[in-house]
Formats: sequence, structure tokens, C-alpha cells
Amino acid sequence: MSARYIFCDIDGTLLHARSSGRSAFGDAFAATYGVSVDMTHINFAGATDLRVLAQLIVEQNLFPDAGHEQRFFDLFPGFLDHKMTLELPVVFPGVKTFLERVSKHWTLGLVTGNIKACALIKLKHAGIGSYFSDIGGFGDDDSDRNKMAKLALQRAGNPTGSFLLGDTPSDIEAARTNGMVSVAVCNGQFDRASLEAEGADIVVDSFEDADELFQALEV
Repeated sequence: MSARYIFCDIDGTLLHARSSGRSAFGDAFAATYGVSVDMTHINFAGATDLRVLAQLIVEQNLFPDAGHEQRFFDLFPGFLDHKMTLELPVVFPGVKTFLERVSKHWTLGLVTGNIKACALIKLKHAGIGSYFSDIGGFGDDDSDRNKMAKLALQRAGNPTGSFLLGDTPSDIEAARTNGMVSVAVCNGQFDRASLEAEGADIVVDSFEDADELFQALEV
């Protein structure tokens, strides 16, 4: 039987990185472009690292070029790893139990706005990296989350009946666009009413209250 896939977003879905991701992003930008930036206005919910970088470049009146972009993404993981060593991310209640239960029957992958290196760092420090395969779509693949989800499916061999778990309308849209079952988790900035209004197939308040999701996954 071919593998069945559940693709997960990370931030706001599985964990809260506290200020580590935002701070590391700003440090890597300053080290790359020589400009200190105020990151407080950046909304990372549903965003991708490529898109945030492009936004900052425009705001600072800089010119995008491949060399600086590569240097930024080379530096970013090191800053993040250091900050998360000092302050661990918070894993949301029920997440580890959920991953333990479903990983026995499904292959877990990622569709996340984080670049792949940073995604793996966050999972490592959260203590949940071992549950996930290295298959997914990441924030250094494309700035468009819909295309990231499509890449994740292609890398998995285009399985049918896949699920996409996230906490934002962007995750719901990515699932719908690519024929996946959308599961919205109310851990992030959006409440149940907002996520239901976006047309999520399943909405759960938390991984501690996920009976409907477990039934859909048949686990």
C-alpha cells in the first residue's frame, strides 16, 4: 500500500517559537545587508520566508540579487539555532500525543513558510523532529504557499487523499487548491469562526480536542 501523507505547517500549528524566529530573521538580514530592521510590523502568519525577505528589501530600498539572498539563507539557520538553544519553542498541548498516534499509520511531511533548514531546527528544538519525513514544501522553494504545497505532493509521489494541517486561511487555500483535505487548528491568530468561514474541511480547537480529526484519519 502506498504511503498516506499528512502535511503540517509548523508555527501556530505545532508550536510557538516565541521571539526566536523573528529575532533571528532580523539578525540575518542585518548581517547580510548591513541594515538593522524593526521586525515588529511583520506578520509571519501564513507568510513564507522568501516573501518576508522580499518585503524587507523593498521597504529598505535595496535591490534584490541572488548573491545576497543566498547569503541571507546561509546565515539565518545559525542565528535561529543559537536563539532556540537559549529559549526552547513551546509545543502546543496534545501535539506530541497526536504525532505519536498518527505516525504509526501516516507519513508526516511539512508545508511551511520556513526555509527547510530552519523548519528542521524548530522541530529539533521542539523535540518532535523524529516524527517527520524530509518530504515537504518549504519557504525557500517558493514565495507562494499554494505552489509549496504542490511541490510537497510531487515530492511525495502525488498521493491522493492527503491532509494539510495549518492555522491560517493560507493553509486552507493551499489545501483546497491542491485537492487536499484542509484541517484548521485554532492555535494561532485565527479563531474557529474565521477558519470555518474560510471553508476548512475540519476545524479543531486544539490537538487535545481532535476526535473529529482522528476519525477522519481512521486512527
